Amino acid sequence: MSSALSSRRCLRFGFIVIVGLASACGGGGGGGGAGVPAPSTDVDPGYDFGRNRDVTTGDVLPVLAETGSGFDANEVDSPAIADDATRPAGDRHLLYYEASDASGNSTIGVVSSDEEDFATLTISGVQVVPLGGVGSGYDFGATDPSVVVDTSVPFGTVGRYRMWFEGRSGTGGIVSQIVTASSGDGVTWSGFTLCSGLVANFAATRVADPCVVRDGATFRMWFEGIDGSSSVIGYAESADGFAWTVRDAAGTTGATADPVFIEGSAGSFDAAGVHAPAVVRDPSVTPGSPGAWLLFYEASDTLAATENTLGVASSSDGLTWSDPTLPVLRPSSDSIVPLPFDSGDLEHPSVRIDPGVPVSEQGFILLYYTGDGENGVTPNRIGLARGALVIP
Repeated sequence: MSSALSSRRCLRFGFIVIVGLASACGGGGGGGGAGVPAPSTDVDPGYDFGRNRDVTTGDVLPVLAETGSGFDANEVDSPAIADDATRPAGDRHLLYYEASDASGNSTIGVVSSDEEDFATLTISGVQVVPLGGVGSGYDFGATDPSVVVDTSVPFGTVGRYRMWFEGRSGTGGIVSQIVTASSGDGVTWSGFTLCSGLVANFAATRVADPCVVRDGATFRMWFEGIDGSSSVIGYAESADGFAWTVRDAAGTTGATADPVFIEGSAGSFDAAGVHAPAVVRDPSVTPGSPGAWLLFYEASDTLAATENTLGVASSSDGLTWSDPTLPVLRPSSDSIVPLPFDSGDLEHPSVRIDPGVPVSEQGFILLYYTGDGENGVTPNRIGLARGALVIP
């Protein structure tokens, strides 16, 4: 495999964060396969990430944790960051998340703050999507939210906020469907509707973990497709956010479309599956140019003792992706006392590029993620890593 690799090691408070991204033709995350386009030849820059820490002790800290009571008593998971700079209360940062109560029921909550690390809260742990009734598509669980803010709609008017989430139903939550809803204030939601058209052979078992971005007049969704033996990432488009058409990089649509990003070759950090896509437009890159789109994702390999990590790929069009060779973020060391909350697996990324800081100068990427402690010492909690673009 030929590749162009940019990598660096960054020492922060005694932690080594290894960052390296590559593009190549052939295997690796997003690589080829029968009917799957070869990865893009985009050359990814490096991303230098530092975790959220206590300024005195240097300990890695979550930005959101379980409360011990109520709808988020047990754990918090699957962050979805949204930004609305014109909210009347000034709480521009909204963090939606999957929450688990003492009975194991999964629903969706939100917190808000004027700070990206949610050190002080304006909205403090409000449940916004409880379990639905029978036939709703989310009577067993509401998980993995994705939220889009339409600032052309006045605050308080339904439609300013749109949410998509994975609804679980059936015995043991075996059935997954994508549900959408609307809100005027980001807290009170209505119009819950099952999305249509999200059918693909590569997602025969489940369509999960939607990530939706509005691109002009088009809603674009990247989702995790599971067929029982593998986990890959698919893509769909919609004019209204309700009716979707699955398509691939070759232009094939419907059930026969291929995924747009697949697991890596044997021995790679994402050889066992790619999960939970988080796609963002890089505002510093001209649309249609290499690197205009970034795909952060959860990666698993084939080694039973190895924790899940986070990867990132780049694309000019959101359909054909580069081929990472190293994770962008690994779990914290499990030899540190006290044990960091994210020393086990890293999962479910959600990303925002701060529009107030030109990425081409300093870089300011907010990467929210789920982390758990080594061997399940601590439950899922939500962390934050701030990333700087490293110009080669």
